[in-house]
Amino acid sequence: LNKDSGKTQVSARERIGDDELYEFILRRNQRDFELYEWSKGLSLVNCSALEDENSDSAGNGGGHEFVDENGTDDDIFTSFNETHDFDDEFSAEDYSVYNNETGSKETPDLVGEKSSQDIILVTNNNTDNNRFNNHEDVRLLQIENYKKGNALLLNIHITHHAGTTFCAAMKQIGNTPSNACNGGDDWPETVPRHRPWEYDETDRNAIELRKVYHFISWEFGIIPPIPLENVNWESPHLVSVIVMKDPIDRRLSGDGTILKMFGKEKYRSEEQWWEFAEYDGSINFMLTRLTPDHCGEDGENATDTCLEQGKDLLRRFTYILDVRCIDEGLEALAGELGFSLPAVGKSSGKTSVTARERIGNDDIYDFIVERNRRDLELYEWSKSLSLVNCSALEEELFDDDDDNNDIINNDDDFNDSAGNDGNVL
Repeated sequence: LNKDSGKTQVSARERIGDDELYEFILRRNQRDFELYEWSKGLSLVNCSALEDENSDSAGNGGGHEFVDENGTDDDIFTSFNETHDFDDEFSAEDYSVYNNETGSKETPDLVGEKSSQDIILVTNNNTDNNRFNNHEDVRLLQIENYKKGNALLLNIHITHHAGTTFCAAMKQIGNTPSNACNGGDDWPETVPRHRPWEYDETDRNAIELRKVYHFISWEFGIIPPIPLENVNWESPHLVSVIVMKDPIDRRLSGDGTILKMFGKEKYRSEEQWWEFAEYDGSINFMLTRLTPDHCGEDGENATDTCLEQGKDLLRRFTYILDVRCIDEGLEALAGELGFSLPAVGKSSGKTSVTARERIGNDDIYDFIVERNRRDLELYEWSKSLSLVNCSALEEELFDDDDDNNDIINNDDDFNDSAGNDGNVL
């Protein structure tokens, strides 16, 4: 293809050949000019930057001039003086106003009355003022599209993170895959069964699956075959949710494999508990699955960079829930997405034996905490992003009990390498 940028052309003023006529046309269409100039910030290609590269006379790119009634000559690239009165059929109030001081553009509330037209997400990194270059704007688009049937709800299910509870609730709302919401015989032939998806296939697969299901789950007991960061989590056709859980409680969830290897929890000897603690298969289980290089496998030696990679991925998800108050979290999610769940119980405030008490040996408990310290840090950090603040609910239920010893998923103690005892918070 030939390149259009940088080509010389006769200006509009020269083509009209009369300054008064040119300025009259310009004044009558000044709002269209403002809209066009503002839209350049969203363009997939920055034409002005290309012209600067291709032309030694940058600034002669055909920008229209504007002469106000006071004779002031301003380039159209600057905002028009809002004090002008216009005799046109459209008043200044008919259009959103570009704010020249902040560079911001007021936009309507995207979660309102539904329309039949799909919302398409535009992403562009050419300007900080891009109204879609913001996580909250992305969320609003995803939520609205889900409500209209144009976006798929997806649970990133770390094994033992309430996946069964989540799936059961979603089955009461609409169609889900038959096999634990992960797959089954009813899976459409047009969509591959692998997970996760690559960036370029996210939109297509989400759109196709939404024709059949409103919700699916991706369970990751094993390490994902491709990094989760590859998925286009900003797709307007995907609403993503992850449920977070205290990693020590997760270690104690157990399954058939763990029982065969280390015996039933209440019958384990001290030797079996040490074998359980030293088992590498569950070390930093979350980070190992969320990060591209599985850096959580480094255990207590996992770096700050590893932790930040996990945080970066969590920030891209539409929602984060905390398993400590999963019932309240699902209820809040229903409110966000516009459906109603059958009456459920309240998970916050339920009493449970603490992980330290279940293990029954402080040295073993502290060893497990140390090896999984990065997962603990990630979990504690994620609470600030959770749709429901479980700690606040527990404070209401327990009258600000300072000990909180009976709260499920009690905060685990953390001993650093110097032997200092402090909460992982």
